[in-house]
Amino acid sequence: MGSLWHKPFHYANNACKFEGIVGHDDIKQIFVKAIGSKKPVHLLLLGQPASAKTMFLTEIMRSFKQSLFVVGSNTTKAGLVNQLFERRPKFVLIDELEKMNNTDQTSLLHLMETGIISETKINKSRQMQLASWVFATANSSQKIMEPLLSRFLLIKMPEYTFEEFREIAVSRLKEENVDDFVARVIAHKVWKELASRDVRDVVKVARLAGSIEEIPFVVKMLNKQHRIGGN
Repeated sequence: MGSLWHKPFHYANNACKFEGIVGHDDIKQIFVKAIGSKKPVHLLLLGQPASAKTMFLTEIMRSFKQSLFVVGSNTTKAGLVNQLFERRPKFVLIDELEKMNNTDQTSLLHLMETGIISETKINKSRQMQLASWVFATANSSQKIMEPLLSRFLLIKMPEYTFEEFREIAVSRLKEENVDDFVARVIAHKVWKELASRDVRDVVKVARLAGSIEEIPFVVKMLNKQHRIGGN
């Protein structure tokens, strides 16, 4: 992707640089600008699985202690609100926002609209002012409440090119002690023969193949299972 700015972009010394993510340079710069904003800016990454959406959240989580990471399908209103009261995070990181139920989405909307977290129970109520930046991901926006969706700056994640996918595969398979040449072979097979853009499939092939000679057999078997699973 081309740069949004004509001049080279310089990261702040204390900023998250997203060095673990290949490509997506414009999106990295948007995040850095949002993180450095004096007032909350809310970003929602929309895209297919394996497009590095979650990696943006985990990079922020590792870079800033004042972060709360939650998965939309695992939250409950009580759990989310309690964590906000207890942790008081500057950055609220939500993976799979579309899987969060409407009650939780409403609580999040109130935080983003007013900067206020409140809870009322029998014989007990509490309220707190909280300035939080909400960064979220979703595969689709269809199940996200329209008022909540409107609070976000929407960013559509482009698919990786083969060259980027291969670079990611080589980097990831170094953690598996796989030789660069073998990693490139696996990446090519997964991209061309499995028609997969998911680096997790690269790891599966690497772990199942005992040698470079076994890669075609493993890919063939996985391809067969994919076809069976699709029927």
